[in-house]
Amino acid sequence: MKKNAFRSTLTKMMAGILTVSLLTGCGSNPTPTTQTEDSTKDVKEEASVSEIDTSAMTPWLNSNIIGIVTDETNPDLKDDFYLNVNHDYFMDVSLRPGYSNETPIFDAADTVKKRCLDILADKTLDKRDAKLPQSFYELFLDWETRNEQGVEPLMFFFDKLKSISSLEELNEYMLTDDYFVYGNYLTNVNIGTNTDDSTLYQVDIYSTTLSLLDSAEYQELTEEGKRRNTYNEGAAKYMLGRLGYSEEEIAKLIENQFSLEKKIAASMKTRLEQSDPGFVKESINPVTMEDLKEMSPNYPLPQYMEKFGYSDSKLINVNEPAWLKGLNEVYTEENFDEIMAYVTVQAAVSFITFVDEDAYRTSQKLSREYSGISESKSDEDAAYDTTMNHFSDNVSRIYIEKYLNEDIKKEITDICQDTIDTYKEMLDTIDWLSEETKAQAKYKLENVVIHAVYPDKWPDDSMYYVTPKEEGGTYLQAMIDYAKCDHEEKLTHINGKVDKELWGINILSTNAYYNPTNNSINIIPGFFCDATYRSDMSIEEKYGALGSVIGHEISHAFDTNGAQYDADGNVKDWWTEEDYNAFMERADKMVEYYDGVVAFDDGTPIKGQLIQTEAIADMAGFKCMLIMAKKIDGFDYDKFFRANAKLWARAGTLEFMEKCALTDPHPLHYLRGNVTMQQFDEFYETYDIKEGDGMYIAPEKRIAVW
Repeated sequence: MKKNAFRSTLTKMMAGILTVSLLTGCGSNPTPTTQTEDSTKDVKEEASVSEIDTSAMTPWLNSNIIGIVTDETNPDLKDDFYLNVNHDYFMDVSLRPGYSNETPIFDAADTVKKRCLDILADKTLDKRDAKLPQSFYELFLDWETRNEQGVEPLMFFFDKLKSISSLEELNEYMLTDDYFVYGNYLTNVNIGTNTDDSTLYQVDIYSTTLSLLDSAEYQELTEEGKRRNTYNEGAAKYMLGRLGYSEEEIAKLIENQFSLEKKIAASMKTRLEQSDPGFVKESINPVTMEDLKEMSPNYPLPQYMEKFGYSDSKLINVNEPAWLKGLNEVYTEENFDEIMAYVTVQAAVSFITFVDEDAYRTSQKLSREYSGISESKSDEDAAYDTTMNHFSDNVSRIYIEKYLNEDIKKEITDICQDTIDTYKEMLDTIDWLSEETKAQAKYKLENVVIHAVYPDKWPDDSMYYVTPKEEGGTYLQAMIDYAKCDHEEKLTHINGKVDKELWGINILSTNAYYNPTNNSINIIPGFFCDATYRSDMSIEEKYGALGSVIGHEISHAFDTNGAQYDADGNVKDWWTEEDYNAFMERADKMVEYYDGVVAFDDGTPIKGQLIQTEAIADMAGFKCMLIMAKKIDGFDYDKFFRANAKLWARAGTLEFMEKCALTDPHPLHYLRGNVTMQQFDEFYETYDIKEGDGMYIAPEKRIAVW
């Protein structure tokens, strides 16, 4: 069922730690922390990097680990092109406060943030779009009121949990408005797009939120899982102690929570299993309310759907039926103590950044340890991030008026259209694809929706409000109000038509992406910076940077997931069987290659299946740019290749890079640079690369799918 507002927002605030982004890979910003430095941490970081056995890394050094590149590690470009081009960057780079990684693309985020902070500080703006985010931002920073309140506003909820002595009582409480806002459920319910008809909304039922995120962690705990577990246990011990639980009670609650999650995880797909192309169709399981009553006889999912307005939906989908079956087998009186532990610990941890300063600082200390960083972003930056997670549309509309214009929108749209047109030409060169499938692929390209810079239409957000500080508002109450409004907004879509003019994204986020459910590419202003796009860039630099990104996003329409969606965004078989099998054989070859890459000194290989869609898009988008390059007399390929390598420059803590390799569907950036270029003759010709060079791959062993 729907995560409560606190849990949902906690997840957003921890984006840099716990989630992945859509273009650049693992999220960038850790949980906001104080600016207090841990003087021992830098020593630990330097020691950990110096102890890395780089000889285990193949075929190149993982130069993305900050501190691993030295004056001595500067190979010839024929052996490691990415490191050769970015060597000076790696020698000079340092992490900004609160970040576990650094990349030139962050310059775009800095520009946007500075402008948005000016908007949040401008009291002359009297429109609603300014007042809502300004009030929310101020409430986040109102430590005086937050400290006065402490955890007292939460006590009624946890006192109620303590009084519950049976599943029947818990089920009754789960169906109250108080629990809906403050509590945590064992299912997640949301509104999404129907896979058979993308013009319609449906109710999606997703699996249990696990504290370790990936069900595979409950089979064998990874180093990332251990770090994640340390954070969770630290946050749980602190918050439960603040809420009046004894040390003995806390230890038992944490033990029981993990025990229940392990039982539930046994019936859940792992992250790697969800990255399998077959999961797209496996996750389509339409049900009726009558079906749900049969599928969930113990856990009160049908009652929840009826109580909170979801049961009216004509379209309902269960993402993982095996999980729902497993959940109901676990949800019994016999496991009552473990179930109560789950809902208690999950709720307690979800509040840690939303109450007083002591709790907030504790969370940030735990986050620093998790991320391997020594310094933290300012409270103002954290308030900005949280505000943009909730009220980005309001800020964006003002931002557009002040900083953007139709000329920028037209220019980016034209670049996107030129790339789409070239992509059609590229399809004509594919000798393993039949004319029938090529025609369908071109039809899909002709129907790609270009979302460039900013939308012309915005969703209705009139139900959202913030009570300002001067009227008695508090940060905690603002979060409660937001949760209620967010639920109200979701219910307006039930049995409704999808308005494809609405983008549904934060246009100021530092990203670009493809959405298969509406066949759109999204190139937004939060992504523009000197590293990606300048009006005075040479054509080679534009192709190597922004052009390759646009090509990458278009290529997602033809990766192993996107290829299962048709021109309208419906999951549909539009390939001939022979062509699709040939396509998957090529994808499997690419997966096999990445399975042999070792990025860390423990010898663990990269998970090719996890990163296949992004690797396919990297190479196909790059190929598209090379086709465009052939049409330009005197095209400087050296400048083009270097621009692309610089686009992917990135340095991060060892902890961050290990997390990316385990959780991120994007290849590590040094692989995005090197492996992509290895696939194309133009690269070999430009630098006279031959057999024996580190950048050489024999033509028959190259792995570009397209």
